[in-house]
Amino acid sequence: MHHVLNLDTVGGVEELFIHFLSLAKQLSDEEQHILVTSNKPHPFFEKYLASADSITVEKYFGPCKLPGFLRTLQRKRALKNATTTVLWNRMEEYPWPGKVIYYEHGASWISKKSNNFFKIPDAILANSHAAKRLLQLKWGVQTAITVIENPLKPTITAGTPKKAPQALRLGYIGRLIPLKGTAIILHALKMLPGATLTVAGDGPEKESLMKEAARLGVPVTFFGAIKDVSGFYDSIDLLIVPSIREPLGLVAQEAALRGCPVIAAKVDGLPEVVQDAKTGFCIEPTLDLAHYPALGGTLHNMPDLVYNPTSDSLAAPKLIDPTSLAKTILSITPELYETMSANAIAFASKRPNFMTYTKQLLDLIKS
Repeated sequence: MHHVLNLDTVGGVEELFIHFLSLAKQLSDEEQHILVTSNKPHPFFEKYLASADSITVEKYFGPCKLPGFLRTLQRKRALKNATTTVLWNRMEEYPWPGKVIYYEHGASWISKKSNNFFKIPDAILANSHAAKRLLQLKWGVQTAITVIENPLKPTITAGTPKKAPQALRLGYIGRLIPLKGTAIILHALKMLPGATLTVAGDGPEKESLMKEAARLGVPVTFFGAIKDVSGFYDSIDLLIVPSIREPLGLVAQEAALRGCPVIAAKVDGLPEVVQDAKTGFCIEPTLDLAHYPALGGTLHNMPDLVYNPTSDSLAAPKLIDPTSLAKTILSITPELYETMSANAIAFASKRPNFMTYTKQLLDLIKS
């Protein structure tokens, strides 16, 4: 089978794919070929990609970046023997060969392309109920959509319940892009005396976020992409996920498994992995997006609509108010914190594991 995706950034769908690839090679004799539609794969993925039967980076031939017409030839060459093509979050109208499977992980929120794309796939998968409903409500998809939820990574194991912290350590992990709303945490931190923030991840907003943290005078440590994510969750007391759009929220379920409660935006698929007032809190976004630049963020590549899980409808995207975030954090008593930590482990332990997920996905692809 042939897989088509971006691999130049360390994000949820990319990490999901490389772990799937490793197990697929163990569980199936079928060859696994990759067409990378972005720039060269991020070095973070190098050791995982070694198990692929072939990798074609359509924009490059060796070290040379190719012009458009040669990229087309590169793609055709890579796909010439494809009997099954899996599009991982790639909504691209192209005569994909063989059986075509589209796997939605968030592209449909921000894509500006016409819904002619959905005439192409033979099967459509979605990584959450929210993603399924977004496809149906925004794009009018009427064909069957199978939900196959993101599993816990095989490298994440269950932790032990945390004790209530003395000095609050907040954490954020993920790409530093506008969609993630990371700047909101900086302004909430200003209202939390004695609290600190650790940011793990990289992206185009990193420099502006560092400047905003310095301007506000808040204690923030910035790391790049990290490999020891369990160690990261163990080193913080609360994970903050203030996303403007989030199809599911891999990091929220990972943190929960390590006993780290999560404070997240009540949008899209996040309430599917954060149980409000039980394993953390889901905060209703109330601020208009126009406020984001004043908070140190940018409005690049924002969705026109998001999924409201309460009303099962589409809505204009909004931001969590930093004041609401700070008040929610301050409302957590030591007793509630320890209860949420234990609840989080119990809840996350019931999430799909990677072996089950890989078997299910392989079966769906082959069916």
